[in-house]
Order: sequence, then structure tokens, then C-alpha cells
Amino acid sequence: MRPSKALLAAAATAAALSLAAPAHAQYGMDRRQPRNAATPELPRCSAPVGTVSIKEPENRWWTELGLSNPETLIKLMASRSNCLRVVDRNGGLAMRGIERDLADGGEMQRGSNIGRGQIKAADYILVPDIVNSDSNTGGANIGGLVGSFVPGGAGAILGGIRTQRAQAQALLTLVDARTTEQVYVAEGVAQKTNVGFAGGGGLYGTTGIGALAGGGYSDTDIGKVITAAYFNAFIDLIGYLQGSQPGAAAAAAPIQAYSATGQVVMRAQPSPGAAPVRTFGGGDLIYPTGAKNGVWWEADDENGNRGWVPSTQITARAGR
Repeated sequence: MRPSKALLAAAATAAALSLAAPAHAQYGMDRRQPRNAATPELPRCSAPVGTVSIKEPENRWWTELGLSNPETLIKLMASRSNCLRVVDRNGGLAMRGIERDLADGGEMQRGSNIGRGQIKAADYILVPDIVNSDSNTGGANIGGLVGSFVPGGAGAILGGIRTQRAQAQALLTLVDARTTEQVYVAEGVAQKTNVGFAGGGGLYGTTGIGALAGGGYSDTDIGKVITAAYFNAFIDLIGYLQGSQPGAAAAAAPIQAYSATGQVVMRAQPSPGAAPVRTFGGGDLIYPTGAKNGVWWEADDENGNRGWVPSTQITARAGR
């Protein structure tokens, strides 16, 4: 029995909801745009907002699609947007460890200047993920997208509808590295039916993002769709970052906790003769407020008692 017009309309509505575009414009999702129109360049920030480390999601979704890790793709977009400086916590950090070992072993030339205290902190962590993807371009079953919106037998009928397209919905979750707060989730959607694949532009050509990333992102249909989805997600993310001030993440974070290196007396005033407030043992946590008077730092303890401690007797490293 053929489904009614109302049923088909419900299916179309459900599919549209599943691929609803976020507030920012989505490349390839405007049906009035020529199919082979050149890919727009990524918007840019006037100055980097901060540094970011790319975190591999726990669900390694790319392996099921025959693609490589999307880290390279995201790094390229971050670089071209000028919004985020990438700090490499994977291969780059491992190679830096080798250089550091050589320096510690005395193998480096004089003046090489490789040692402690030089690695830049990540202000943000960026997690690339996929909400859904469909790589069966020869007749993709959209039952998972439509059937879940329609109950009972009608849902089973609609689950059999097939479409000639590849589609993906990508997420970029931006996490504050100091507080672990999810500060923004960017969304991007794309599908083969309204993304051109003729090459050129800024996405798939020989100098495009997908081509430079490799790993199937420029030479497979689903790879191209996922590239476009992440491109759209990055447009959404840039829209958020353009409203942020450089260094805002570091400035907004509370001052890190310190540990007492041994027995430390907190005093009511920044003087060794002032009345004691309490005594810390080695390893106890101390929370500086930011106020300083010479070597004396104003600080709180875990109970909110406030006083002054000598900065020479506390450390930012883990307690002993």
C-alpha cells in the first residue's frame, strides 16, 4: 500500500528537522545556489582568540567510513580562520619530547634553548564529532532519520523510503581547558544532493581543505560531505569566536591553586611579625587571590580563611 500524501509530508518534515541548519549560513544548503558554485573562503578573525588542542572523540566514527582521523582537517580550518592557534598534543608533542631528551642528554648545540617551561597552554579543547552520517550513496536508507519521528506502523513504512544521497551532521564542541566547561557547540550539515562535487573552490580542489587533509576527505563522496559539514560547523564556530576577546579564556579562569612546600604560616598582614591565621602542612592547597606585596601573596585556604603567605614557600606543582 502506498503511503498517503500526509505521511510523505511528515517524512519530509522529519528529514528536514534532522538536518536543520544552525543560525549561521551553511555552505551548500541554499538550494538557490548554483550546484557548482565556488566554495566560499572561511571567515577570519582579526586576531587569534586563543590556543586550542584537538581531542580525538571516544567514538572513532571515521574508521567505519574508511576515512582518516579528522584532526588534520580541523587543524587546517583553524589555521585558515586565524581564530585559534593549534597546540599539537599528538605527534608534535611526541617529537618535542625527543628534542627535549637530546637537550637533557647534552647532545644539542649551545644556545638551542629547549627545556622546561616553554610549552604553551591550550586555552580550549576542540572535539570533532558526527551526529549522523550516511555513506550509501546508491540508495541510502533514511529510516533512522525518519522512522524515529513517526510512531507505529507508519514509522516502519517510512523507514523503507530510500534516497540517492550521502549526508552528514558534524559537531565541534569547544571546551574551556581550565574549567572543562563546554562553552559552545558548533553544528554543520551537508548532503550530496546540494553540495557540488566538480572540484575547485576552497574545499575539494588540489589546494582545497579536503585535498590537503587527505585520508578520503577529497576523493570519496562521504568524505567530501563530511568535509563540507565540518566546513559549515567551523563557520558556525567562527561566528561565536568573532565575538570573543583574545585571551578571554585565560583572563576569566580563576587563579590556579598552589601547594605548600613545607610548613607555611598564613599571617593576617604581609609581614613575618603579623598575627598568624593558620599553619599549612606540606602539600596543603593554597588559593592566591592575585593581590601581592613584595614576596607576600594574599591567599585563601579551603575554608575561605584569608591571609598572607610567602610566595617562596608555595609552588604551582602538585603537592608532595
